Amino acid sequence: MTIKVIVAGAGGNLGHHIVSALDDDHRFTVTILARASSKSKFPSHITVHRVDDYYPELEVVEAFKGQDVVISTVTTGAIQRQKTLIDAALKAGVGRFIPSEFGHDTRNGNASKMLPQMYQQKREVVEYLRAKQNDGLEWTAFVTGPFLEVAIENFLGFNLSQQHATILNEGSDRWSATTRATVGLAVKNSLLIPEKTSNRYLFIDTVTASQNDVLLALRKMTGTEWGVDYVDAEEQKRVAIEHLSKGRLIGIPMLMRYITCVRGYGGDYLDYETSANEILSLPVRNVDEVIASILKG
Repeated sequence: MTIKVIVAGAGGNLGHHIVSALDDDHRFTVTILARASSKSKFPSHITVHRVDDYYPELEVVEAFKGQDVVISTVTTGAIQRQKTLIDAALKAGVGRFIPSEFGHDTRNGNASKMLPQMYQQKREVVEYLRAKQNDGLEWTAFVTGPFLEVAIENFLGFNLSQQHATILNEGSDRWSATTRATVGLAVKNSLLIPEKTSNRYLFIDTVTASQNDVLLALRKMTGTEWGVDYVDAEEQKRVAIEHLSKGRLIGIPMLMRYITCVRGYGGDYLDYETSANEILSLPVRNVDEVIASILKG
């Protein structure tokens, strides 16, 4: 008997990795919920339900009927619309909902104050799911840290083409990150052991490292010295907040780097939470291996 899963937001930054992991396993049947305006292309053998961009409940309920699991990978701008998806899942008789929580530990109050549009809204969705547990809808939320192969250059401070690093403070604070392929595997495997993964956060990583660890691996894998700027983290935060106050979006990646790489803002979630890597049968990899695979593309 196969597990029927429908993925919302499958055309985004993470969605196709989850779809691929499920689609490659004969124990799952995958369907996609897509916005009518979406230009994303999906494998021809996968059924796609297209609905209005605002996810009208009646249309979504119809798409969700017969599904065992709903996985949401919608973007930040659509986070609050997940409540409509959750209500539709309940009405359609879906058994489990996985929200678009993937990323940092949104429960961290310090980080939430800095980027409420990214943290508070996600946390509110999980609280909404908690309130629905007694109605028969289970949930699982994944804390993954940043998607390493994307974030390494986008905001973690490493310019791969110029071989230059921007390091906060001494670069020794450790944080966790996960590749998108590993996230896809974790989501898939969580559905195979529902009794161990229901109604809880799961904390996973591909690597737990510091900026210095990543820089050392980059130097080793490229065979070059790399240039480095060591900058004051608090000054970087001040500049980022000033940018945002003036509507300059460059402040967001600067704050994301701070939240990830400075201890106390949730980037170090595996220092205070138990890793789910083992129960999810995730591969063990070291920093050198992961950086080498990123450099190969």
